[in-house]
Amino acid sequence: MSSSKKRLLMAVACGVVAAGLLLLYAGDVRAQAASSRAQALASYGGEQIEVLVATRDIAAGETLDASNASFEVWLADLLPVGAVLDTAEAFGKTTAVPFLKNEPIVLAKLGEGATQIVVPDGLCAVSIPSDDVQAIGGALGSGMLVDIYAVGSTAVSLVAQNVLVLETSNGFGAGSVGSGASASGSLFGGSSARAPLKWVTVAVDAQTVQELLVAARERNLALVLPGNDVPRELAAQQNGSSRSGASASNASASSASASGSSNNDGQAAGNNDATSENSEESS
Repeated sequence: MSSSKKRLLMAVACGVVAAGLLLLYAGDVRAQAASSRAQALASYGGEQIEVLVATRDIAAGETLDASNASFEVWLADLLPVGAVLDTAEAFGKTTAVPFLKNEPIVLAKLGEGATQIVVPDGLCAVSIPSDDVQAIGGALGSGMLVDIYAVGSTAVSLVAQNVLVLETSNGFGAGSVGSGASASGSLFGGSSARAPLKWVTVAVDAQTVQELLVAARERNLALVLPGNDVPRELAAQQNGSSRSGASASNASASSASASGSSNNDGQAAGNNDATSENSEESS
């Protein structure tokens, strides 16, 4: 056997030995971790029970399944009320609030896969596309009252005011009502745990439904949450004034155009009369 083959066999053998030692070490670490956990549970005493916990950070609005939750042994005395003990109680449902990794899943923090939307009498529910930037950082929640602006490349106009938010794609703040300073504590805290916002369902009258759909197709819609001290009719008055000013400007322009046309007609008639007189003198 040549020396090169011997060196190759020795390298392979060393690799196999190293891999085996690594596997033994990993197994020993896992065994020590399991032993430490068992000792900690035994030191507390009490009944041990398997409970469903989050295997990673879970954002509000996510659906629970085997990819983000699994069972771990907990002390029964340390479990929160309503902790999930059976996957049938939780899998397929959405989270109403964020869960941190290793946190027990609690039924009270879950929602149904499809929630029922209650539409106020005389209004219509319509969903419009949105994102975190267009909707106060994605912190929009059901029950809030917002103003909706249509944003174009050169102009911004108020489409609807005091609009009730019925539901959002990330389920943030479901059931909460607040605006401005009263809601600021819950609005911008823990934004990293929220799912990105994709749509918002609002309640508006039938005429505004058409305006929203047209505006959403042609321009971007920005949802604004006014504070408690902001005059609620100021924006509407300014918007109406700007429209009236634009109408007045258009009317003035039309009048000026009509006057210019009349002057041109008069000049043309004068030129025709002068031409006729010159013709008669020549005759």
